[in-house]
Amino acid sequence: MKLKDILQTEQQYVLDYIERTGVEIKAVQHEKATTTCFEKADLLGWSPERVVKAIFLNVNGNGYGFVCPELGTRESLLRFDKNLVGKILGLSSKQVKFSSNSCVPTGMEIGTCTPFVLTDSFEDYGLGKELEKIFVYDSGKFNESLVNISIGGFGEEAHKTSLHLYGKDIYECLNYEFPGKIGKFNFENI
Repeated sequence: MKLKDILQTEQQYVLDYIERTGVEIKAVQHEKATTTCFEKADLLGWSPERVVKAIFLNVNGNGYGFVCPELGTRESLLRFDKNLVGKILGLSSKQVKFSSNSCVPTGMEIGTCTPFVLTDSFEDYGLGKELEKIFVYDSGKFNESLVNISIGGFGEEAHKTSLHLYGKDIYECLNYEFPGKIGKFNFENI
C-alpha cells in the first residue's frame, strides 16, 4: 500500500513533509476494521500508549484538536473534560464552555479521526466552525516511539487503514503545513 494512494487530496502536505525531511511514514492496511485505540492496539499487539487518538471539540465557539496517545484504560478512558481542556488552553474550567461534546472534522468519521486534518480545516472543519488550533502531546518517550494513527476517510476500508510514524513527526508535519496553528502539551506540566 502506498501512502500517496490513501491520502486525501487535502492531506498531500504529508508527502511534502516526507520529501522535505526524508522521514519514513508507512501506510498500513489491516485485516480487520477498528474504531477504538484499544481495538487497534490489540490488533497490532502494541501497548495502547503507541496508538494515537485525535479528539476535536467545540470550545467557547471555536474548534480545537487534541492529539495524544491512549493514556487511559479500558475501564477508565482518558476524558478531555472542562478541567483538562482548560489547563491546556490556559483557562479555568469555569471559562470552558463546550458547544457540543465533539465534532468530527471534514473528511473523517468517528473511528478514523486523524491528526492530519484536511488543509481547509482551519477555515471550516464541519458544522460551520473554524478549527482554531491543534495541540499535540509532547514527551520524550512519545516523540521517540513508533506510533499508529488513523488516516481519516469513511467506511470499512478507512477503519482498516492507518499510518506508522514517530510521535515527533505528527507535530513537525502539522507545524510545517500550519505554522502558528499547532501547539504542544504534556500531562505532566498541566
